[in-house]
Amino acid sequence: MKNLEDIWAIRFKQYLRELFKYLRFVFATSYIAIIIVLGFAVSYYGKWLQVVTQDFPAEWIVSTICGALLSFSRPTTLIREPDQVYFLQLESRMGAYFRKAILWTYWSQIISVLVIYCAAIPLLLTVENPSLWKISLGFSAIIILKYVNVRIEFSNHWKYQGDHHFINRLLRIVLSIMTLKLAIEGQFLGFIIFIAILQLFEYHLRKKVMLEPIPFEYFSKIERARMTRFYRLVNYFTDVPFLRENISRRAWLGFVTRLIRYDQKNTSLYLMIRTFLRTDESIYLWARLTIVSAFVAAFVTTPFVVWLLVSALSFATIYQLKHMFISTRNIRMNTFYPVPASNHHTALQKLLRGLLVLQACIVLLSSFFQSPSFLCFILIIFVGEMTIRFTKQNKTINN
Repeated sequence: MKNLEDIWAIRFKQYLRELFKYLRFVFATSYIAIIIVLGFAVSYYGKWLQVVTQDFPAEWIVSTICGALLSFSRPTTLIREPDQVYFLQLESRMGAYFRKAILWTYWSQIISVLVIYCAAIPLLLTVENPSLWKISLGFSAIIILKYVNVRIEFSNHWKYQGDHHFINRLLRIVLSIMTLKLAIEGQFLGFIIFIAILQLFEYHLRKKVMLEPIPFEYFSKIERARMTRFYRLVNYFTDVPFLRENISRRAWLGFVTRLIRYDQKNTSLYLMIRTFLRTDESIYLWARLTIVSAFVAAFVTTPFVVWLLVSALSFATIYQLKHMFISTRNIRMNTFYPVPASNHHTALQKLLRGLLVLQACIVLLSSFFQSPSFLCFILIIFVGEMTIRFTKQNKTINN
């Protein structure tokens, strides 16, 4: 039998192959949008640094953002459901396997925090003008805090299997923020004290874990949930054939379907609206993109950037929703209703136009935080209507 380090290496290669297989579709379809957004963000950030005031709480904001991200350290174990049977006799030798898992969790998650901290250094230099020692101490704090947080979260999952998880994370968020704040201020003694507190907490929890059996079933469950979140993200850019849709009744939205007049020609419209309201993937997609558009209209002060972003988000909303309904990935029972195909196409266009108008109204209301932007309303309607009319449509629609 292969040793456990070899098993981890094999699974890790399979995991990376799966990640890159889908991520290349994400970047291939959206790299232009990513470049544009990053360009505008960097330009806006540079201009903002020129006008930021000296009393801006830069240290607290950087510490809070980085400290909160450091505390989110869900482990990547690559444990599978059959392992609760096949690995049971190897429990005493699983240490080597989990050390590999902890190291991958650490390196895969710390990069984003370091990028944010490095991006925040110009802000710190503009407002606080810290010395190289203080910046280096903050960098070191992130490296140490991430490792301790990964170990604590791994032990907490092992010991309590999801219980007390909120309290544990909240406590670590507070301690991580305070530790990073002291590091950026250059208070070395306070920094060492808080690191020691976190390390003692991790040691105490690790000692408790040594007395507990390995929760293979729980680890496989959180691993499935983690990969499902990844597949749902990727599914916005390309089809993931084996991904199952989550269905929720949402009785509080039942009034929407009751507004549809009882008539045979409205059969497809009724079924599509009900499908949209009860399918998590579709309704959350629309809600997320609408919220982002509303946020842009409310708080971004450069008109051209606002027009560009709300237009892009309008296109993304309609294109992805239309793709969901015309995709042949799933066969739904309501496709067998004796309704002409033209009825399906008309109903889909009515649904998309209704969602488009609702999104445009929400964005228009959000723009009142600055000044009413009726041009945003017009752009959303225009771009969405062009998307409905001219994007590819399959011959059959699964509603």
